[in-house]
Amino acid sequence: MDFQTQHRKPVSEQRRLMLLWRKQSAVDALTDLDHEHEIFGFTKGQFSLLDLMKAVLTKTGPADVSLSTWTASKQEAIELTAMKGAGTIRTMRWLVDLTFVRRDPEAAHAIRQAFGVEAIRVANVHSKFVLFSNDAWKLVLRTSMNLNMNPRTEDFTIAHDPTLFDFISAMLAKIWAHQPGSLDKHRPYDVHKIFRELT
Repeated sequence: MDFQTQHRKPVSEQRRLMLLWRKQSAVDALTDLDHEHEIFGFTKGQFSLLDLMKAVLTKTGPADVSLSTWTASKQEAIELTAMKGAGTIRTMRWLVDLTFVRRDPEAAHAIRQAFGVEAIRVANVHSKFVLFSNDAWKLVLRTSMNLNMNPRTEDFTIAHDPTLFDFISAMLAKIWAHQPGSLDKHRPYDVHKIFRELT
């Protein structure tokens, strides 16, 4: 790729470590979210990435969101589109695995109805992260979680980190500019080919 593929920075001394192995919720996990600290936590899967996203947006207020995930279900897509309707999410981009649209065309349709026909891009995706931005925040949430509930050990890291935010945003902008929004209707071979050509 002809753009930077690594982001390097010193290890932060302002890091909060959380072991959320009781009944703590996503809201509990983000009680101390601020502009100065990075939060890293382990869970037992008692809340999902969708729960974390809702908790973040309660803290930040309405924001623009970018999501990378392997998959999403129709129910999760409906919940997020409802948040768009309520004004909690202003805009949203979805980077999903190339199999997503074929596995759940109803979810993809709901996303496009709420967020626009250009909202989805597909690739060989397994990375899971969410960006949140408004006038006060540039939050980066990195996680092992999918949107759905999964009763297994999961981890997450979240921080107001404008430099990392801009680094990831530049990668997403490259994908959106390089790939036509209709690519998810093509054969997997074509998706793989365009993904390999991304520079």
